[in-house]
Amino acid sequence: MRRPGVEPWIHALVAGATAGVLAEVMVMRLNPEVTQSAVAALTAVPLWLSWGVVLGGVPLLLVVPLVRRWPRHVGDWPAPEFTVLVFVIAAVMSWINADLHSEYLTATGHRILRQDVAVWSGGVLLALAGGGAVRRLGTSLGLRVAFAAVMLALPTMRLVWQPIPQVVPVDIVARPLGHPERPLLVIGVEGLDSKVLLVHATGDRYRNLDLVQESGAWGPLTPHRPYLRQSLWTTLTTGTFPGRHGVKSSRTWKLPWLEDEPLRLLPWTPQGSRLILPWGVADQVVPPPSSVPPLWESLRASGVSTEVFGWPGLWGPQVTVVDVEPRSAPVEHDGAVQRLLEQSLEPFGDERDGIVRAVERDERRTEAAERALASGASDVWVFLGGLSTVRRQLEPLKALHTGEREVMERVIEVLDTQIGRLLAAAPPETLVAVVSPYGLAPPSSYERLRRTLGFGGSWRTSAEECPDGALLLRGPGVPRGKRIAASRLIDVAPTLCYLLGLPVAQYMEGGVIVDGVGRDFLASHPLRVVD
Repeated sequence: MRRPGVEPWIHALVAGATAGVLAEVMVMRLNPEVTQSAVAALTAVPLWLSWGVVLGGVPLLLVVPLVRRWPRHVGDWPAPEFTVLVFVIAAVMSWINADLHSEYLTATGHRILRQDVAVWSGGVLLALAGGGAVRRLGTSLGLRVAFAAVMLALPTMRLVWQPIPQVVPVDIVARPLGHPERPLLVIGVEGLDSKVLLVHATGDRYRNLDLVQESGAWGPLTPHRPYLRQSLWTTLTTGTFPGRHGVKSSRTWKLPWLEDEPLRLLPWTPQGSRLILPWGVADQVVPPPSSVPPLWESLRASGVSTEVFGWPGLWGPQVTVVDVEPRSAPVEHDGAVQRLLEQSLEPFGDERDGIVRAVERDERRTEAAERALASGASDVWVFLGGLSTVRRQLEPLKALHTGEREVMERVIEVLDTQIGRLLAAAPPETLVAVVSPYGLAPPSSYERLRRTLGFGGSWRTSAEECPDGALLLRGPGVPRGKRIAASRLIDVAPTLCYLLGLPVAQYMEGGVIVDGVGRDFLASHPLRVVD
């Protein structure tokens, strides 16, 4: 039999087309908010199929020269081997995304994504068995075309016959919870985690962080993966998972054949999830805001004087968050701590301006929160992001990073001072919560490899690996000097309600962190739940 000269190239492109349809299935699996109709799915198949030829088929062309060195029965017709490779990758990617996005999907959606792993594994067996049968029957043109058609039909029929049931985020209106027994002060500190509390923030210079830990309870907060910043902060303040409040990625994409909802989530892929959308037809649009109100809106609806400064999240017009910007000109600080920070930043010209702006923004938010507390506000939430900025850019990763370590210590000292000022401005009986929904960690091995190849990031630390954050509680009802076991983000809002003597809203999916509540308070405050 004459060895064809062009067929291996054709088979590579056909296998890429199969990969394109598999990519469509994976995208739809992660977007239950979108209407999963057979008409829309079939309309989009040609676009994803042709895009897969480029995204998957072209890379396969690189191995065609190697195919010609394979045994004759494979080199003449490598379609089964190409198809097996595509389905193996699809099975692995489905397994990774099912594990990675477990809290972003419903139980049914997660089960279907897990089933896809089995179906694509079955596709591997079907390609091996079908390819072997075609070779035994003579590999005629008709049999080869039939094999390719069956392999393309498998993911298409899977998408049409087993769509993800549509799940619309629950639309909740802020309702009164009653009058709290005490004021509430919540300080969100991005980048605060056990490493900061146990390694960096030690010594006499950090008296206020020590005070909160020694006179209250603290422990790690475990975020849900993957790292999607706005989603994590929204989960913390609403007590609900992303499937309920609807906030996922900070970027969403509108496809012309999907008229109702944009794509809120894309699957993780090694080359970048944005590339999985076909031919650039997706328009990036503003993400839908949270459909569940944050806890402070329920307190505001209860008549509690409430002020919120710079809190992250995607909020609609019914949610009030006041933000401040750093002053256009640098401020000449009177405090010795700020002056020492300026001096420690002098060797880091590239990073200095960003860190100074972040610290200055925190300073202005702290000042605004102090004024709110002085004016009688009983519910104050303030976000501080300077620590995260310096850790992402100048985290001391080695013993020789003495300059970076000094900057880190100075920024923590500034943060400690700001927390102390807020504690001093709040009434003595205030319930205080210092929260960070996730921690920061050095780049992963995969990220370091990307940087070596020239297309990675430049940060020292990131939340990409989703390490634990931190929760510190202090006030009436909180035990003194207690170390709390790891808690979930959805448990923070119910715990705050309980410690304020309020009922927990029924829509909240978390529970009370019992370790963070004293025995006497538990005995005298039965748990109440309201609609």
